[in-house]
Amino acid sequence: MADPKTEGVIASPPHRRQRLTEVKSARDLRPFVRARAIDDVSLYWLPAGEFPLRSDHRRWMLEFFTRLDKELRKDKLAVEQFLQLKYTRTDLNERFTNTLFEYRPITGLLLAPGQQLPKPPTSLEVKQLTESHGPDGTLNLDHLVPDYCAWFSGSKPQEQRNDFFGFGGMLFIWIEEGQEAAIPQFDVPRVIQTHPAMKGVDFDELLRKGNRLQHPFLKASRELFAAHLTDGPAKRHAIFVLPKLRSAHFFEATPEIRSRWLQIFSAYAIESEADRGVLFCFKEPKFDERLIAILDAMREEGWQDPQ
Repeated sequence: MADPKTEGVIASPPHRRQRLTEVKSARDLRPFVRARAIDDVSLYWLPAGEFPLRSDHRRWMLEFFTRLDKELRKDKLAVEQFLQLKYTRTDLNERFTNTLFEYRPITGLLLAPGQQLPKPPTSLEVKQLTESHGPDGTLNLDHLVPDYCAWFSGSKPQEQRNDFFGFGGMLFIWIEEGQEAAIPQFDVPRVIQTHPAMKGVDFDELLRKGNRLQHPFLKASRELFAAHLTDGPAKRHAIFVLPKLRSAHFFEATPEIRSRWLQIFSAYAIESEADRGVLFCFKEPKFDERLIAILDAMREEGWQDPQ
């Protein structure tokens, strides 16, 4: 999202005189900026400049996410966290590999509104690609591959944020708790529990992960965010499909479209390099006071707003 001081995207239109409560709210919301042009949902931008985040900015954001998560749990909402897989080709590669067993990522599709999947290249395009490789012999095939993201189905959200947030690739949704079926009772035979190959294995977590694959949001996400796709293997076999939203998508969408996006989740956040910051959207149209309460509490405890 561009800086509202220069582009007026988030700020209120210049010809509209703001009420005193709006001015006060805007001041108290800092460092967040609210999109006043949208009133059917609460949309905020937290400017970040560039990714990876500065260490002090990242520490502040990690603390904020912990408090936001706690606040949304009052509404019986649980956070689900995702990482765009293209970011695992960066410095995060080793960390992602080392935490595979712990966080148990499951891969799904990530699509911008209306985006189609890449078409298979023609023989001519393949020839052009092979002739245009870099000096080290590598080929850039990003435009031929859909955006995929990893869903961290494991139950350690704070640790996952500590490992992967701040590099530009994380996405978060908050969905209603209690939608999953009960985990089946299963006694693991002692011979398996005590086998050397099973050392350190959390069997309860394995059962939980298998159960999570039946979560209703997975099917609902495919039905909503992949409805426009032409039929094909990626559409048929995707475990889930999530929207990759920029600020422009929210402003271009009608209230009806935004309402459909928020049928599956009640809150959404994404690290957006295109917007040079982090976007937050809440289904609740009047989220300002709850956000201000979090920010005030952080200031009272010595957390300085990121600059």
